[in-house]
Amino acid sequence: MSIKSVIVFGAHGLIGQHFVRLASGAGLKTTAVIRNSEQAATIKSLGSDIATKSFTVDEATVEEISKSISGNDAVVITVGSRGKNLLGVDLDGVVKVYEASTLANVRRLVLISAAHAEDREWFSKTPLHNYYIAKHYADRILQYEFKDKLDFTILKPTRLTDGASTGKIKFLEPREGDAEIHREDVAQVILNILDKKATFGKSYDFANGNKDIDSSF
Repeated sequence: MSIKSVIVFGAHGLIGQHFVRLASGAGLKTTAVIRNSEQAATIKSLGSDIATKSFTVDEATVEEISKSISGNDAVVITVGSRGKNLLGVDLDGVVKVYEASTLANVRRLVLISAAHAEDREWFSKTPLHNYYIAKHYADRILQYEFKDKLDFTILKPTRLTDGASTGKIKFLEPREGDAEIHREDVAQVILNILDKKATFGKSYDFANGNKDIDSSF
């Protein structure tokens, strides 16, 4: 793996916690961005070598975020406000991380979005309409404004559940619903694709299925 270090935004979230544990366990130099120092103990329990940085993407400047990214080989964004600050965190905060990555000359970036966020007609009928709007435009900005600046992959899992990793997924057809995926499997996918050039510039909607993660990408 040519990628030796990764910084994770939203590391205290459930996907983020799984991923920093897996990344650190795989030998990657891992930095976890958390909201406050009180969350550091949880991160340290996942791996003693995991570094932490405390700030929020909605309040930090692009320059400040860039300094935290500088020196890493890859950026992973699992950040989310759980509906509390969709514009400030899920949209503008995420875009600030794109800008900061470009400023820091770190091209590899993996974004966790949501299944079918590209489909207005589909998500307009969900109770999470505003959440999907934020995801929709965060994805579009990455795909169009940063397509030549970042080696990005957008991962779009369906309904998230807890449970041990199955190690297996399936790709979703447009508007395919009634599927779910364990958060730990999402983290496994992030780690699996982090160094795969074939995934650069692509977007994947997926759920738990019957195909091994290792052979899916």
